[in-house]
Amino acid sequence: MKGLTWWGGAAMLLFALWACSGVRRAPVTARPSLGLSVGEGGILLLEGRPYRGAGVNYFNAFIRTLDEGNFADTSYRNGFRYLQKRDIPFVRFAVNGYWPKSWGIYRHHPERFFENLDAFVDAAEEFGIGLIPSFFWHTPTLPDLVGEPVNQWGNPDSETSRLMRQFVREVVVRYRDSPAIWGWEQGNEVNLLVDLPGDDAHLPPTVPALGTPSIRSKADKLTTADLQVMMKEFAQEVRKHDPQRIVITGNAIPRPAAYHLWHERTWNHDAAAQFAEVLNTQNPDPIDVLSIHLYPNAADEGYFADDPADLDELIATSVATAEALGKPLFIGEFGAQDAKFGADGARQHYGALLESIARHEVPLVAMWVFDYPPHDQEEGINVSPDNGPREYMLEGIRALNERGH
Repeated sequence: MKGLTWWGGAAMLLFALWACSGVRRAPVTARPSLGLSVGEGGILLLEGRPYRGAGVNYFNAFIRTLDEGNFADTSYRNGFRYLQKRDIPFVRFAVNGYWPKSWGIYRHHPERFFENLDAFVDAAEEFGIGLIPSFFWHTPTLPDLVGEPVNQWGNPDSETSRLMRQFVREVVVRYRDSPAIWGWEQGNEVNLLVDLPGDDAHLPPTVPALGTPSIRSKADKLTTADLQVMMKEFAQEVRKHDPQRIVITGNAIPRPAAYHLWHERTWNHDAAAQFAEVLNTQNPDPIDVLSIHLYPNAADEGYFADDPADLDELIATSVATAEALGKPLFIGEFGAQDAKFGADGARQHYGALLESIARHEVPLVAMWVFDYPPHDQEEGINVSPDNGPREYMLEGIRALNERGH
């Protein structure tokens, strides 16, 4: 099976080792090479060997088990089985709730939270599915939980940062010896939130019933400096406990005006060199992967100011930037929506994305989205066992992996 080389002897031994609580698996004196890592020259490695692979986003596979009344939900097992049969090697997923209210189980009943997460990781091991957990999918949630403004992500001494370090430590230490874990990701598209102009514009949402404050202010906005602090602090905490697996920001492709927003708070489009600088700045060391998310409409805004680029050229520029920085590129989301392009148009755009990914040898990609029913009609982009017309998306992923991607 393509990409599933981690079921070696050492990995099988780890699978058999259990601990009662805390560190879930017994410590090892000579830690085997687990998951994805970055080798010399920025080469992506899986279990120590060069790797290119394509997986899927299984966004709410775990967090659906945190919803009231669904604590015993194990529907992800059917999803893992379905993916296994189609040779899909890994999934990217949210490892805790989207809204503050959804963190209640972890904060008030941590034993139940980890019981559910143990079962989820065990299932991934059973079905041979790699996992890339994304820790803080909705950026305002942690500050909301501790009663701080969102910009306290940029303060290493804040309660937000303290809770971040606590949660990262507990998860990484508990699962770092699992062969299912492929890497660690901070969050989702934080870079789209930074440097937005106006004191009262572009504020995070307020849904008090779900645990947010009722009023936001300019202190709830982030800058590039805040983003750099939050990513560095996250990566440093991961590295205390796992010295090898990749650490990812989860960022989207930079806004076409990201450089100008950063320096001028204007929407003027960036040049190609400025785009490359922003990619580097938004994925700071010790983050060791460049992260972008890419959809067909990304090129509609006319990247770049000095040389407008289409989608294929955006991928080529991102790959070249990653290679120059010695960090493999991860397209953490890609896809094409029926709701935007129609069924036939979406299929064409999706095929073009796959061809570009293969042509430019992007090391790691993940399709959006598998088994997420809200996006059946809302976006027309969900792929699941009961919507057969979009099965071609998974077949495309399988073919990409079979051809050596």
